This record gives sequence, structure tokens and C-alpha cells, in this order.
Amino acid sequence: MKKCIALATSLFILYGCEPSSRPATTIAARDSSLLDVPDSTPMQIIDSVAIMPTTDTITYSENQLLGRWLQPVAGLEKELQGFHLKKNGKAFSINTYAVIYDRWRLQHDTLLLWSYVEGEHSTDTAATIDTTIIKSLTDNTLVLFPIKAAIGYEEKYTKENTGRKGKK
Repeated sequence: MKKCIALATSLFILYGCEPSSRPATTIAARDSSLLDVPDSTPMQIIDSVAIMPTTDTITYSENQLLGRWLQPVAGLEKELQGFHLKKNGKAFSINTYAVIYDRWRLQHDTLLLWSYVEGEHSTDTAATIDTTIIKSLTDNTLVLFPIKAAIGYEEKYTKENTGRKGKK
């Protein structure tokens, strides 16, 4: 390491002491990074430090997600499993043998489901939040992408038709 520093210092001194063989010339260069190109991304300036994009995600309504969402159990296609999302952030598991859902929240296009393993209910819920991106949502279908899943993996759910008429 000391040899490298000594060599670098010697080269620096030799280079600095060598007389210039030709007169210095000015080279006019055009820096393309200084060109003024308008940005087409709609941005909203919040303050002088932070800039936040205004159209980064799709936002869904919690009312669109209320209800029972079901999918076939892998290997037992006649059996259905899923979850029931209720008002005030309450969630319930449907026919899931290990994972029990108890809470949910929607943030723009992200569905958060709090869960625990049956028999191991813990007060620390930070590690038991299933985070999924809503890929599509209609009146009767829900397609989710769990953020811990492989790219391209999707979970498809169908909304159970309760057959009830509106409350009177």
C-alpha cells in the first residue's frame, strides 16, 4: 500500500514539473446535458425539497373490495378458499387451514392483509402482513400480485354472490 502511494506521489510530481511542449488551446465543447428538454411527467411540487409524481398508482375504493373473495384450493378445485373483507378493516379467512386473517387496509392499489398462523397468535403483527398489489378489480373479479411472489405470479379471486337484495 505504501509503495502505491509513493509511486502515485512520484508520478504526480513528475507530471507537474514537466514543461508544456505546446501552448494551451481552448476547446469549445457543447455539453448535451445542459440542453433544456421539457419533462412530460406531471409533477406536483410539494415544497422546495420533495417532488412527488401525481399519477403514480391507481386508487381503488374500499367499498369495491367489501365482500367474500374466493378461489379454488390448489389440487382440490371443488373446494374454495379466500377471505371476507368487512367494513372498518375487519377480515376473516374462508376455508384456509393455517392462515387466519383478522384485519385489512387499502392504500391506493395495495391491499394489506394482517394474518397469523392458527395457534400462534402474536401481538407483533409487523411480520405477518401480506402485501399484495391489485392488478385488476371488477365487480366480481380480483387479481392480486403478492409482492414476495415471482414476477408474473397472480392470485385470482371471484366475488361470492350473496344473493341478498339491498337492505330496506
